[in-house]
Amino acid sequence: MKVENVSKRLKDVLIFEQVHLNFEKGKIYSIFGRNGSGKTTLLNILNGNLSPDTGSVTGNEEAIFLESNDVPFGFMTADEFIHQTFRFKGVPLDVAEKAFYYDRLYFHPGSKRIKDFSKGMKSKLYLIIALLSKSSVWLLDEPFTDIDPVSFEAIMTILKEYKHERIIVFSTHQAQIAYELSDEILYLSKKGLTLFSNQYHSAKALEEAVLESMKVDGETI
Repeated sequence: MKVENVSKRLKDVLIFEQVHLNFEKGKIYSIFGRNGSGKTTLLNILNGNLSPDTGSVTGNEEAIFLESNDVPFGFMTADEFIHQTFRFKGVPLDVAEKAFYYDRLYFHPGSKRIKDFSKGMKSKLYLIIALLSKSSVWLLDEPFTDIDPVSFEAIMTILKEYKHERIIVFSTHQAQIAYELSDEILYLSKKGLTLFSNQYHSAKALEEAVLESMKVDGETI
């Protein structure tokens, strides 16, 4: 997936500009930045839900965008929602594979309605849909909020195991998560993306590198 010279304004306010990047299959990328920095906006542009003011995105034809807050059928159970999703797409659903991912992610919602799920449960549900979809590009918006440590370890293991055939991009404002899971960290600011290869010895070292970059760019915390 290739991003060239992408910029975006909302109501005449510059969100970001001159975003360039060639996303490579087999890597996990985190879009790291403060709340309100435009992470979700950029993910929507990568998915094609939102048009950039300038520039282009190519290679995103098989992208799936998972936004854990967006539950269009909250009255359904998880099973009903998954079956309806694949029926709508006209794609066969492997029930045994679905059960396998339920177990791997400690996801056992029973007959509970999605509207009553915690944010962590919604994140697991959307990740299971991504795994079952076989999409080659995953775009995940803040997927790890309110997930317990055991479930986070299970998700991290699965993403690292399945990344080799995919491009995985997720947003976060937490340096620890970016550090533990990412191959490449993309710090988003108004001036675009700054890429940090994940060769740091700790999340604190990553955060310090980002803060130093902000000072160079003249940003405030």
